[in-house]
Amino acid sequence: MSPLAFVAATAALLAGLTGQPATAADDPTMTKLTLSGDRFRMTDTSSVSAATTLDGKLADADLTDVVTTDYTKNSSGTTDPWMNLRTMRSCVGDETKALPPVTRKVSWCWSSAHGDDTTPRWWPQGMSGTGTADGADGAIQGKHVTAVAWHYKTFKTNAAGAVEANDKCRTNNLLKLTFIDRDTGKYRHVLLAEPTDGGADFKFVTGHGGGIVWYANYIYVTDTSNGIRVFDINKLGKVDTYGSGINNYGIDGSGRSSACGYPYVLPQVHYYKQASPPPSGACDADAVGGTPDADSLCYSWLSLDKSGGSPYKLVTGEWFGTAAGGRVVRYQLNPTSASTYPGLLNMSGGRTVIQDAYAASRYVGLQGGMTWTDDTGLLNFAFHKGCALQPAVFSHTWMGDTRAPTACNVTVDNVPNASGNWAVGTPQSLSYWPTLDANPVDELWGLTEHFCPGTTLRSSYPYEFPAVDVEDTRKNACDEYDEAANLSLRTVFAVGFTDPAVMNLH
Repeated sequence: MSPLAFVAATAALLAGLTGQPATAADDPTMTKLTLSGDRFRMTDTSSVSAATTLDGKLADADLTDVVTTDYTKNSSGTTDPWMNLRTMRSCVGDETKALPPVTRKVSWCWSSAHGDDTTPRWWPQGMSGTGTADGADGAIQGKHVTAVAWHYKTFKTNAAGAVEANDKCRTNNLLKLTFIDRDTGKYRHVLLAEPTDGGADFKFVTGHGGGIVWYANYIYVTDTSNGIRVFDINKLGKVDTYGSGINNYGIDGSGRSSACGYPYVLPQVHYYKQASPPPSGACDADAVGGTPDADSLCYSWLSLDKSGGSPYKLVTGEWFGTAAGGRVVRYQLNPTSASTYPGLLNMSGGRTVIQDAYAASRYVGLQGGMTWTDDTGLLNFAFHKGCALQPAVFSHTWMGDTRAPTACNVTVDNVPNASGNWAVGTPQSLSYWPTLDANPVDELWGLTEHFCPGTTLRSSYPYEFPAVDVEDTRKNACDEYDEAANLSLRTVFAVGFTDPAVMNLH
């Protein structure tokens, strides 16, 4: 019996183990939607030609270059430790609170030497890997790599909420990708680039980076209010000028290129945009008056569903912190062998083809998710539900499931009390890694984003990182933390996909 069939075969048992018994009065956790017209369908703006031109202006690069080339000097020939390859490390002490409380196959924290573990400026969000991208040995260009998207954050400067002005590369929501070699733990950051002037130049890309999917040579990245951008790993390029302190990007008048200090750029080749963008504020925590906008979608997270036969599905879902009913939409993907647009979204009448769509009727705060169809034909869902610095929630559900979802906060004796079943630090994306060197591994990957701000950071930016509120009765991982340095709660991990301690959660 396949792992997915195992999940389906035990669904009835899990209902008894993990939640309240289903009754006719209970509402389903997921409700299938009927879509009409161009609702949630996207058009495609191609920049393949411009990206090809840009690729010709940059030095050639590939994944091996990115995750194995250990620069010790910048492009000026000056020793620059910021340029070194970085290394994922073991999580220690209170950092392990951010790891799920089940058996883990992989568990990493970010480099302390380079400050990625506790930087308040960059925030890890979406995640995918070559294990999802490739169906044979889990490798692309011969490397087993996990990719993580980060966005840059500018800080509040006063009590009214004013923020720092953008300054070239120090721009709010600037996006970069990190490529991690899972075999060595080595990693490097790469700037996402959008070709301009027909490929004669490029600019950086902004967004939240809440979801990414790696499929074949393409990396899909969410653009929350608009749709999905696509970048081509085969067009990775190396710039001329790189090193710490560089605050420039693009190609200057002398023909020299730079990328905010990073040595590599990944060019955009497609940009899918929905027909009806959401109104202002529609993708905020409370949607629009507590209800998701009927005609527009918030592209908060992504995953890849390769189960159930052709076509494969690109799965996107919505995050609302306080509003229920976020939608999950599955777009059809062309196979890599297709004669037109191989590995890209299926198009009909100039718009993307939707496989199906659902409303997470009884869920709030979904920050990552995935779907799969098992051998019995049952459609399954798994979700990350973030609970800030309190124990979060991992939920496995399926079509027809009516159990009560696990909540973040349950009041006990009039005191809010964390009741999640997962890790602290706000879990983000979910990604499936099936095989490694042709051996089944059945891994479910995830990551967390937070850290506990130290007294130094709180005193330097009091409006962004206020002092700990001693009146707050919520119990979280940063309670009573009063050290000068920040404490990392940022992790990357993989657990067993079919582990009952995972799939029995709801």
